[in-house]
Amino acid sequence: MYERPFPPQQPSPQGPPPPHPYQPHPYQGAPQPYQGAPQPYQGAPQPYAPQPAAQSPYAPPAAAARIPDEARPLRRWGALLLDGLLALTAAYVALNSADHAGLPALQTCYAVAGAGFGLSFLNQVLLTRIAGASLGKFAVRTRVIRETDASRPRLPRLFRRWLGGYLFIVVWIIAACFELEDDPEDFCGVRLVRYKDLRALVPAYGR
Repeated sequence: MYERPFPPQQPSPQGPPPPHPYQPHPYQGAPQPYQGAPQPYQGAPQPYAPQPAAQSPYAPPAAAARIPDEARPLRRWGALLLDGLLALTAAYVALNSADHAGLPALQTCYAVAGAGFGLSFLNQVLLTRIAGASLGKFAVRTRVIRETDASRPRLPRLFRRWLGGYLFIVVWIIAACFELEDDPEDFCGVRLVRYKDLRALVPAYGR
């Protein structure tokens, strides 16, 4: 008996059949490690600290110290004359005392020099450091200040100035006669000013 052969099956135009709902999913490989590892403990939150404000480049500069002008030569020479008379008076008293005591000439010289220079040191160094002026400067209403900030000079500066007054006395006289600027006060960085001008420019002086 003759059998008719079946025609070959053609692929469906709709694509392969859908997988069975219970068909297991094909293996996709080993599982990936966990990427979101926890970060270490950073501690308690810090309180807010305000940052210092930056200084503006357009801010006005700080005001410079106001230094009074130097006193006139008449006041300066008046103070020098009065302080010199005090030292000479002490030396004269020491000389008379040595004569009455009958001291030898060498001891008399020591006593006269000690009295004159000692009183001058106390007057122009220690008293100037404490009160701002010697007795002669108080009499002519002047004060001794530093040239840089109008403050009261300290003992080392006043001591150098006191020595300069004796070591450079000739230079000082020549400088005053010819209006030069190299005198002991400029050398030590101090200035003799009127007390009135000092209180007007620096009200806090001496407080």
